Amino acid sequence: MPAANLPANEAERLRDLRRYQVLDTPPDPGLDALTQLAKQIAGTPIALISLTDETRQWFKSRVGLEVVEIPRDWAPCAHAVATGESIICSDMRVDPRFADNPLVTGPPHFRFYAGMALVTPRGTVLGTLAVIDIVPRVITPFQQEALALMARQIVDQLELRTAYRELAALREQEQSFEARLWREKAEEAQRLAAELHDGVGQDLTGISMLVGAALQQARGDRSTLVSSLTEVSRLLRETIDTCRNSAQEHGGFLVRKAGLIGAVERLVERLAIGGGPHFALTKPKTPISCLDELTAYHVFRVVGEAIVNAHRHSGATLIAVRAAHADGRVAFEIADDGAGPKRGTAGDGIGKSIMEYRARAIRAQLEFAEGPTGGLRVRCELRCGCDRAG
Repeated sequence: MPAANLPANEAERLRDLRRYQVLDTPPDPGLDALTQLAKQIAGTPIALISLTDETRQWFKSRVGLEVVEIPRDWAPCAHAVATGESIICSDMRVDPRFADNPLVTGPPHFRFYAGMALVTPRGTVLGTLAVIDIVPRVITPFQQEALALMARQIVDQLELRTAYRELAALREQEQSFEARLWREKAEEAQRLAAELHDGVGQDLTGISMLVGAALQQARGDRSTLVSSLTEVSRLLRETIDTCRNSAQEHGGFLVRKAGLIGAVERLVERLAIGGGPHFALTKPKTPISCLDELTAYHVFRVVGEAIVNAHRHSGATLIAVRAAHADGRVAFEIADDGAGPKRGTAGDGIGKSIMEYRARAIRAQLEFAEGPTGGLRVRCELRCGCDRAG
C-alpha cells in the first residue's frame, strides 16, 4: 500500500493544526451535528471529521465508527492532505491508492469514500469531512456541493473559535499591561506626592517661618509691612495645607494610612471646613479591607472626583455619600440636591471622563443618573471577591 506523500507545506500545515488547539479534545456538539448532517445528506453509514498530524488520523467527530484514530499510513484522508484536494472514490478496491489498504481488505471493509478537504484560509489542509460506505456507490453533484459547503463551515467554526480564544488572550494581556501601567503610574504619583509633601511642603514651611519671624519684627518696629506680611503668612499656610492634602489624597498615602472609608471621611471633613453644602456620610456595616491597595486607591479617586465635583459645581445644600459592602460587592453612591445631571461638569466633561477612565481600569461599573431629590447621583460598584452581609 503506497503511503501518501507529505505536502510541501507540511511544517506550516502542522503549525496551523496546532494553532486550532483541537487535537485530542472532547466531543463538540456543534461539530457532531455537522457530522450527523453529512451522514444524512450522503446516505452513508459512516461520517467523520478527521484531522491528520505527524503520525495519525484522529477523528474529532465520528458517526458509525468506534475507533478514534488510525495510523496516518492507513488514512484515506492523508491523500487529500497530500494533494490539497478533495477525494471521491466510488470503489476503493479498484483504486490503486486504497486497494490494499487494511481498512479495505479487512474490517470494516471500506468501499466508498468521499473526503472533502478542510482547507484553512492560508491554504493548508487540516484533514477531511469524510463520508464512507461498505458498498460501492456514487454521490450526486448536489450531495458533493453540500458536503463541500459543510467542510468550509467546519473550518469557519474552527477559525471563529480560535479568533475568539486569541482575542480573549490578547485582552488578558492588555489588561495585564494596563494593570502594570496603573501600578507604575501609582508609584510615580506616590513619588511626586512625596516630593510635594516633604520637599515643597517643607520649603514652604521654612518660608512661612521666615515670614513669621519678619512679621514679629515688623510688629515690634510698628512697621507698615504688618498687614502685607500677615496676608502672605496666611496664603503660605493655606498653600502648605493644600500641598499636603493633595499629596496625601493623590499619592495614595491617605488610603494606605486611613483605609478606603477613612480616606473618604477625611476628604469630606476637609471639604466641609470651608462651608458650602452639608455632607451626610453613611459607612458600610463591615469594613472594606478586601480590596488591594491599588484598587482601593482608584476607587477613592473615582469617589473623590464625584464628591469634589458635587461640592464645587452642584450648588447643592446636601451631598449624601453612601458606602455599601455586601454580597461580594463594594459600592459608593454620591447624590446631591443641586442643579441635576445636566449641569455639565460632574455628569459630563472632564470630571466624568476622569471617573470613567479610572473605573474601567478596575472593572468597576459607573452610573450617572438623576438623584432622588433632583440632583445628580453617581454610583460606582465593583466586585470585591468576598461574600459579606451588611
